[in-house]
Amino acid sequence: MTAPATANEVVRNLAELTRELRDRTSAYRAAEYDAALKRHAANMAESRSFLAADGAMELRKHTARVAADRAEGDALIAEALVRILKAEIRSIETRIDVGRTFGATVRAELRTLDYGGGS
Repeated sequence: MTAPATANEVVRNLAELTRELRDRTSAYRAAEYDAALKRHAANMAESRSFLAADGAMELRKHTARVAADRAEGDALIAEALVRILKAEIRSIETRIDVGRTFGATVRAELRTLDYGGGS
């Protein structure tokens, strides 16, 4: 993507980035909720299996982990999605900051050219 060269392009670019940020933030909220539910489900599945298992402590722990394998995998994937969305949000925020810098540069150039009615 090339840098916006006019004030209108800067505004359009910032508006698009703001929309992307809003969409990612909404997805992040849903992903956090989903991850919390899945983490809880995985923890409960492991605890129930542990309580139902027989044998030595270490055997019971590993029996419970194996029994909760699917729920734990789902929770790990959901937590990874949360981290990915956080990274995408940080990237969009950086792009917004860059867009603001472009806007300031365009305004400074316009003042230098005495465009828009002077100072």
